[in-house]
Amino acid sequence: MTNWFDAAIGWQKQLLETQRTALDAGRHAYDAGAALVAAQEASRRAVEANWQAWNAWLQLWRPAR
Repeated sequence: MTNWFDAAIGWQKQLLETQRTALDAGRHAYDAGAALVAAQEASRRAVEANWQAWNAWLQLWRPAR
């Protein structure tokens, strides 16, 4: 009976370790996704700022009508 009990405990430990590994992988994937979203948002703000700068430049040099 002791061997079966020890085997069951060992199996549960392996299962918990596997779940921990899966959670860690999920956390890393989530963090990578969050970093990608932050980079996309920064890129969007940069494009908007560039667009505004070009419009200001064009208004400065646009011939008077």
